[in-house]
Amino acid sequence: MAEPRAVREVVARIRETIARRGMLKGGERIVAAVSGGPDSLAMLHALARIAPGLDLELHVAHFDHRLRDGSAADAAFVGRAASRLGLAATIRAADVINVPPGLSPEEAARERRYRFLEDVADGLGATQIATGHTLDDQAETVLMRVISGTGVHGLGGIPPVRGRIIRPLIDVRRAETEAFCKALRLRPRVDPTNADPAFKRNAVRNDLIPALIERYNVRTPEALARLADIARDEDAFLDEVAQHALRTQDVGDETAIPVDDLLALPPALQRRALRRTWDLDAEHTENLLRLAETGKTGDQISLPAPLNARLAYGSLLIGRAPSRPEPSDPVTLAVPGVTDLPPWSMRLRVWIETRPPSGWPDGRRTCVLDAGRAGETWTVRRPRAGDRFRPFGMSRSKRLGDFFTDAKVPREERERVALVSAGEEIAWVVGHRVDDRFRVTSKSERFLWMSVEHDQGGKE
Repeated sequence: MAEPRAVREVVARIRETIARRGMLKGGERIVAAVSGGPDSLAMLHALARIAPGLDLELHVAHFDHRLRDGSAADAAFVGRAASRLGLAATIRAADVINVPPGLSPEEAARERRYRFLEDVADGLGATQIATGHTLDDQAETVLMRVISGTGVHGLGGIPPVRGRIIRPLIDVRRAETEAFCKALRLRPRVDPTNADPAFKRNAVRNDLIPALIERYNVRTPEALARLADIARDEDAFLDEVAQHALRTQDVGDETAIPVDDLLALPPALQRRALRRTWDLDAEHTENLLRLAETGKTGDQISLPAPLNARLAYGSLLIGRAPSRPEPSDPVTLAVPGVTDLPPWSMRLRVWIETRPPSGWPDGRRTCVLDAGRAGETWTVRRPRAGDRFRPFGMSRSKRLGDFFTDAKVPREERERVALVSAGEEIAWVVGHRVDDRFRVTSKSERFLWMSVEHDQGGKE
């Protein structure tokens, strides 16, 4: 006997969706998330009809949140539905029903449900997890985000494919799944909370969308779903453009973004580049832009903990706020030898040669000094108030703080700089410059080499 028309139409639509959106290639093992409602029940029966042609292996999964009366009956119903189709099922009830701080009961339930589905898929070696989201769910999601003031990314709504999650019903109306179940004389479970107007989604579903359909556009759900498809495509394109539009550099736990490069971009790409860097919301993104546009070196703003953003000599630094280093006593260097310097997360190798250098290091990671300029005792310490040295090539000494300012060294980094000293005199500001008084001359007979040999993750 031929299948009812309502069944044939849904099955055909799902086949088209699977092919057009690249959900399946054939031969996959799929976990079907079934709540017992009309949408997921229709999806299950439709997939069971499609499975032989695509060589699919189906497994049913149901999670009982234990948040309302009747949930255990829903779980039993799903088990029987799977059994009638000859399918295995994994049914699990929540061990605890408490809600973690900061989450609504619905958000907490969603997280637990998806963790459960991922666990089942992992245990079975399943390649896909199918959920019963329909075109109406998509329309509701888009409209709720419009009301909340979303951007292009939010307009994309529910992605038809996200990782191994697929939504075969995303192009099917809810009325069609109900007709499907009726045609097969299935009696899906009804969740009474779907009619509770206290939930925003229910108000959008039962009040706002019907009003839009009646007064403005009879195909409002389809129009909103089409908007989601367009927004996702444009969002993906903008992401790709933004990825190549802005040069960034990782500096420890922070990401450095050149302010001039950022502000040279069109506003849409400015926002996109900032949001994709640390997955920030719209409000924090706008605050970052204001900091870049009007701030000065040293200004900073708070971002979602534990992040912050600050300006430092033309760069916008986003990341964890750098911790203030603990003071430490000077460390005596092994001359010659290798000295570990944990406070600076580095190791310093020192050796002495009697031949003049054949080439000159840049004085940042490696330097060469006149070994006869001081005794055999060399130490490493942190900067102190009032420190002075004579930068290489200069005839007069300079306050170390002024040197850092001229070199545009961020204030937070200055406290972490290592100073190699001979007695009380600074011989090398590691990572920056040697002192001119210790430079090699034509009269030098012994040459003291120092090199940052190993960086343990810090900034020398």
